[in-house]
Amino acid sequence: MSELTEKYENLRHRLKVDGLTAHHGLSGEVPYFILDYRPQDELYVRDEINQIVNGGPYGERQMNIKLFNLFDMMMDTLNEFGYTEIIYQFEKEQGMDFVIEQINNLMATNEENNRFVEYIKSRVNPDEDIIFIEGIGQIFPLVRTHKILNTMTQVIDYMPVVLFYPGKFDNIKLSMFGELNDDNYYRATQIN
Repeated sequence: MSELTEKYENLRHRLKVDGLTAHHGLSGEVPYFILDYRPQDELYVRDEINQIVNGGPYGERQMNIKLFNLFDMMMDTLNEFGYTEIIYQFEKEQGMDFVIEQINNLMATNEENNRFVEYIKSRVNPDEDIIFIEGIGQIFPLVRTHKILNTMTQVIDYMPVVLFYPGKFDNIKLSMFGELNDDNYYRATQIN
């Protein structure tokens, strides 16, 4: 059994046993999880996620999984504000650093209630849902993983969250695609 297959078996087991709702940490907070994987396994990961999402409900409380793709959320917001074409122009005229700044401003990524968090929060039931997040690799380098996780934990602290991460996570450090260092993130547990 490959390491990635084992991770998914462990995730399925945890979902069946407690729906990932067992409280962890010194404060008894609901856990955030990161399932890291090699970027070349993306298609396998998508297939596994879809099987799990469609295989519920899970745990004693019969919880459902709500899947959110960060790229889709970002593009929905750009389209909603009519900024899609403007962003392409910004990239041509001002460069990628300017685009990153503008997208982070539009998505309000430095705010607790940023557009990602509000989007997710408005579409979940805290007593019935588990949040799965994908699309981290699709929005890199426009939005960084640690920004999303740090703001989410301030607002969505009452239900389990699983982030699927194309890179490496060692319970402290995030490394996008296994090569590019993202900032540290200490509040998540690695699924292994």
